[in-house]
Amino acid sequence: MKDGTIGFGLVGTGMAGLFNAKELRQVRGARLAAVCSRDLGRLQAFVREWEVPRSYTHFSELCRDPDVDVVCVLTPTGTHLEVARAASEAGKHILVEKPLDVSLARADEMIRLCRRNRTKLGVIFQMRFGTVAARLKEAVQSGALGRVFLADAVDKSSRTAAYYNSAEWRGTQALEGGGCLMTQSIHIVDLLQHVVGPVRSVIGRVATAQHAIEVEDTATALVSFESGAMGVIESTSSIKPALKSRLELHGDNGTIVANAQYDQILFWNVGGKTVPDVEKRFAIGDIDDPWAYPQVRHRVQLQDMVEAIREDRDPVLTGEDARVSLAIVMAIYESSRTGREVLLKDLGPASP
Repeated sequence: MKDGTIGFGLVGTGMAGLFNAKELRQVRGARLAAVCSRDLGRLQAFVREWEVPRSYTHFSELCRDPDVDVVCVLTPTGTHLEVARAASEAGKHILVEKPLDVSLARADEMIRLCRRNRTKLGVIFQMRFGTVAARLKEAVQSGALGRVFLADAVDKSSRTAAYYNSAEWRGTQALEGGGCLMTQSIHIVDLLQHVVGPVRSVIGRVATAQHAIEVEDTATALVSFESGAMGVIESTSSIKPALKSRLELHGDNGTIVANAQYDQILFWNVGGKTVPDVEKRFAIGDIDDPWAYPQVRHRVQLQDMVEAIREDRDPVLTGEDARVSLAIVMAIYESSRTGREVLLKDLGPASP
């Protein structure tokens, strides 16, 4: 900590790096201390644009920087563990972009490392931190919606061949670990389980329907919750044009349909009552540009990391929290591979 502020170091200068640099300017008690990229030209441009004091071409160097208190891991998913290990062993706290990594084993190792070294591990799932997510959670937890018996998550996006060709890691098993479920829809999968409660089991199927990639671009799953509720997950990056995602919750007392990406209530009738802020002009069609989605909720988790360090507590969304949605995605993959129902309890973390 320098001059009473928390220094953040960004490992990665792609989309997530730009989002974090932009939002850090709005975070109280934080400063952008350093940045790392293997691409020297991109690194130099990033330093100029965001006025970063120090820059590195290898993450291990950034992790040793005494002015860096938090390392933001913004690299391809399959490299998260290596960056997090270097940061934790150097005594740095970690904020990693979703998902934790490409496998539960690697995610579990990251969690164990940070617990052992007493370094904080937070994971970015910004969709949880909008007003819609809070209202959905409250409607379920308070009992206002009644017993939820059906809960669906629908995420039908569009990604072009140019998107997958824009970086060598996109669409690869080793570095992305999965396709539309892992990279795009894990946000809405996380929100579904966060709002409705623990998932008991899944029966899933994935396919590569439209793109020349190693991982899936289309997926469906039947979901059973511990509460007894049922649901469906639909995920794709293949439709033309894209549609806005939505959660649909049905309880004894009514129905709520919402889009958490844009923080909009699409339908609300609970106990026979509607709400005045239902988005009446909601267009179901969505943009095809992943850069154009709302970004400001990254700020919430960046600010929370500052406060977690000052208060010596866990971040609001821990590695253990983020493991849950990764396990659901992995269960869908396993079910698709075996043709069987997969119980989430069978994918629990291994004993230390």
